[in-house]
Amino acid sequence: MKYIYFFLLSIISIPLFGCSDKNEQEDKEFIMPPVIGTPLLWGIDNAGSDLNYDAMDKAIDYFGFNLVVHHYTPLKSQNSDNLRALSNFYKKKNVRLILNLESANNDGSSFIDDNGFDWFNRPDGRHFFMFPDDVLETLATFPKGTGVMYDEAEHMQNRFRMDVPYFMKQDDASSLAEANKVFTLRMREIVDHYEKYGIDVYTEHVFPIQFHTFANAGVIPVSKVLKESCIPAYIACALGASIQYEKPFWLSPDLWFYNEYPGHNAEQYRSALLMAYHMGAEGIYTENLAYPGDFGKGGLILMDKNQKSYKVTKIGEVARWFRANYAPNNPRNYKHSELIPKVAIIRQEDACWGQAGSWLEDQLFGVENWKSTEETEAWLGIWNLLSNGNISSHSLCWNNNQVYATPYQVFFPLDGVVVFDENVTGKHLKNVELIFLTGIGISETTLNAVESLVKEGTICVSLPNLIPSRVKTQTGDNGILNDGKGKWIISKSFLTDEVKENIKPFLPQENYIRYQFGNKEIQFRPIGNNPDKVAVSIQSIEN
Repeated sequence: MKYIYFFLLSIISIPLFGCSDKNEQEDKEFIMPPVIGTPLLWGIDNAGSDLNYDAMDKAIDYFGFNLVVHHYTPLKSQNSDNLRALSNFYKKKNVRLILNLESANNDGSSFIDDNGFDWFNRPDGRHFFMFPDDVLETLATFPKGTGVMYDEAEHMQNRFRMDVPYFMKQDDASSLAEANKVFTLRMREIVDHYEKYGIDVYTEHVFPIQFHTFANAGVIPVSKVLKESCIPAYIACALGASIQYEKPFWLSPDLWFYNEYPGHNAEQYRSALLMAYHMGAEGIYTENLAYPGDFGKGGLILMDKNQKSYKVTKIGEVARWFRANYAPNNPRNYKHSELIPKVAIIRQEDACWGQAGSWLEDQLFGVENWKSTEETEAWLGIWNLLSNGNISSHSLCWNNNQVYATPYQVFFPLDGVVVFDENVTGKHLKNVELIFLTGIGISETTLNAVESLVKEGTICVSLPNLIPSRVKTQTGDNGILNDGKGKWIISKSFLTDEVKENIKPFLPQENYIRYQFGNKEIQFRPIGNNPDKVAVSIQSIEN
């Protein structure tokens, strides 16, 4: 391939002014420049902020938001009137409104309105937020794009904060292998109900699991980054689900880290924004805007007690810089759907991210006796392998005893890695050079596509339970088979010396994250070996 041009995006000298008083006159004179190239929904999650309309109006203008994820708590009555006022306010500001439904995410709690409707508990024993139909009729009159979001949905399904069933009950599926199909059906029923009213459904994920099952059901899954997440792995999982099921790709930098808020500094936040933006996220919103709690630090802003003025925090200065300066001057001339993956991990979703070594319950899909196994945990070794040993082989999240003691970091090296599920078709795999088959199952259609690709030159590394019988006859549980122009590498562990030796050409050759979108190659590198401070470079490629 031939490189036409190369440029380094200037990101080192970023103004981090600390908590500074907002200059009202300057803001009135400032006109937020447009973001050209690929459109960007740029927003905020207002959890815990409780700002009045006047304060929110100022924040929207100052940061240039056109998206707000608003946490909605139901009222005993007059919910339709309350929601109309909310919608009218955001409509005038030309802001897309997503209603976050986290208020139901507590063990068995209920909210019964004056009409006797329980907003949190379903008649069949499941526990999740649902609007009554008369309120949904009101939402149907709101501007196109209004949506609802089930916050921490995979977190709730796996019952990390719940002792009651969420979207799928424990006895709905008889095995982990069956869970995907049943879960998709249950979720599709919910999506269909909202679709009758023209309302999109989103989920937001704490862990890098179930993006594909939700997307398959018609949901737009959103991954948190920062928080306790290994950002490059989370993005690769969410990106694959968005591409495979043709869904919008959104990411949310979350400033929480365990019980600390803000638990991330301005440098980590800046790097997370750059990674989200240049990996093609169409929607980027930050959690939170002004969470006060008992911390007195704020999020992007720190409000005074009467909400008449606020100070912009160091993190807020980064948000302002990103929208007012960086994004307008660094347009994306590519979309996430143009990804040309180099390495594909294919796995049937089993909800395993490394919780066997966590203080959280190990109950896959929320079923008490479905525990993590060697097969469900095998994919964790792939990340360790593909990152040159930098990502833990125990977990993709800091909520694990093996990872907990290590300092948080944003950057880990990867080279063109994306995750698909067991139903991915050949059109998404045609350019892939290295495929991993892992986990508990694969569809016949997908396996046939992989076989064809191997014969054309692709290398496939697989657990022995997933390969064609003709291959296993010759390789057994551990072995290598040349097949046409490609080959099969079969192993019960992805971390053997034999596997490592055979896939060396596909590992990051330098300390970078590298992806190709159309004819653009994107690279992230740590500045001065600081894994929390990244530089971005873009190369235009002629194939």
